[in-house]
Amino acid sequence: MRIISLAPSITETIFVLGYGDKLVGVTEFCNWPPEAKLIDKIGGFSTPDIKRIVSLNPDLVLATDFHLKIVNYLKERGVNTYVIEAKTILDAPQSIIQIGKAINCKDGAVKLAKELKNEMDALLEKIKRIPKKVRVCYLCDIFCVAWRSCTMSKLIEALGGINIGRNIKSNQREFVLKEIAKEDPEVIITAKGHRESVDLLSFVKETPYFKKTKASKDNRIYQIQAELVCRPAPRAMIGLRKLVKFIHPEIF
Repeated sequence: MRIISLAPSITETIFVLGYGDKLVGVTEFCNWPPEAKLIDKIGGFSTPDIKRIVSLNPDLVLATDFHLKIVNYLKERGVNTYVIEAKTILDAPQSIIQIGKAINCKDGAVKLAKELKNEMDALLEKIKRIPKKVRVCYLCDIFCVAWRSCTMSKLIEALGGINIGRNIKSNQREFVLKEIAKEDPEVIITAKGHRESVDLLSFVKETPYFKKTKASKDNRIYQIQAELVCRPAPRAMIGLRKLVKFIHPEIF
């Protein structure tokens, strides 16, 4: 089987299931495990090269629901394509099962997904026992917060947080910073790996707007590798634990 993956999360899952040697094409962002970097690239996550994909003569292309236009185009040309549906890292178990079915590794995928879901459920159960909601700010870049419709917003809410970016609608830098300070987050989480324009952690710690927040006063400004919280894949628990430690350290 010749497989092409259009998402880092899919690539990671295929490798963990032991089918990495079947991959003949991955995106430029597929960086884990390290062996993924050696596979032919078919473009970026949002900018895959359709001609390149077809030229690799795949037996199967695994895509996400973000790629629906590309999927339709490939199907029209007789390319076997399967869509994996997952929004946040909490959906990793179902994503793993979908991928397992697509590559004929159902039993291994179900076993892996069950183990992951059990770990997730145990952690989420602990969170449910905490009555207090924590005001959280997640920053992808200087003025890019997790908006209301963002998957990170949904994840923060699921982990017992209140996403303070849910009501911020402008993308003007000064306005966004003022609004963040006004919302007074108790925790600020900065992402690393989103192709951010500056060192976000240093920026947040040094910017006057953020120094007014409870997060700064309580020394609760953190950094996390973006791929650990944005990819519904087997490493999801690593990212999930880190987020929960930031939001509810008392659990640990």
